[in-house]
Amino acid sequence: MGSATSDFGSGIKLVEACTHSNLRSFLHSVTPTLEAYTVVKPCGYSGRVPDFGRCFYLVDLWNHFYPLSAYGVGTLVHLPSGQEIEQYFVPYLSAIQLYTILDFTSCKTPNGRGDSEIIVGNNLFDANYYGWCSAADNWNGQYATTSLARYDSPRSMNGGPCFQYFECDTPYERMPLADKVYELCYNFPPLSYLNSIELSPSSWMSVFWYPIGHVPAMNKKDLTTCFLTYHSLSTLEDRTPFDSKDPLTLPPIGLATHKIDGDVWTSADSGDQELTTSLVGAADSLLKKLDVQHHDFNYFLNSNRNLIHYRSLTEAITSAV
Repeated sequence: MGSATSDFGSGIKLVEACTHSNLRSFLHSVTPTLEAYTVVKPCGYSGRVPDFGRCFYLVDLWNHFYPLSAYGVGTLVHLPSGQEIEQYFVPYLSAIQLYTILDFTSCKTPNGRGDSEIIVGNNLFDANYYGWCSAADNWNGQYATTSLARYDSPRSMNGGPCFQYFECDTPYERMPLADKVYELCYNFPPLSYLNSIELSPSSWMSVFWYPIGHVPAMNKKDLTTCFLTYHSLSTLEDRTPFDSKDPLTLPPIGLATHKIDGDVWTSADSGDQELTTSLVGAADSLLKKLDVQHHDFNYFLNSNRNLIHYRSLTEAITSAV
């Protein structure tokens, strides 16, 4: 099965565990599976000979999240007591950055209808400067920054940034992911028209997964663990044959946790503690590579300093001060 992959230096690959793993079950549940389209890769990247590749359109990704934003996504959880429940999470858009391959990219609808084109220039559209977010409104304001990323470096094969958004509201004040994307698309239509081959491997998004309950209902305190998952939005480097009939998947390439219950999500002998540490490190490496301050990640990090999978990061920060 093809997947949207990117070289962020993580080397993380999700593999099936021999026994049930609640963490791997969650990661599998929140992995988007999308229809693949075959298109010609943007000129200037593959040379003179036309090179075909597989892609998805961002509009299909947002359509995937539409029902999840309304009803949540369920994942099977084995409790230490031996009981099984279906835990549900609602997705919120935490952050997104889009980098295009070319200075100007022509964008068409997935079904090819119509001749209208939208031109995306090399200028950054920063949604956070449109009044939707301020440092004062940031739920972790002490970690907020006025400059979310630097774009003064020379243009490279990774392309230039064309869009970014970082959520700042508290979890209780956020719009569901589908509603937030609809709002953002109103001011930046290419957010739905671009495809994953027109985006460079630096393009990414982060989803905040907030727990909303479980079935069957029990006289037990609800699970309160929150997750951040990071996903690549580019298939430019996907090596799956372009005539493959397999769908495209966007597995998490990074992770962060908040209020994690170790007995549930990183049980002994499951390998989940090591996997969590690797994915947290991968998320940290991604943000550092792109020189980005991600509000939610910083909050998770500073609120969970004593957890083993954050310890090496907080120790590195402390030693650097």
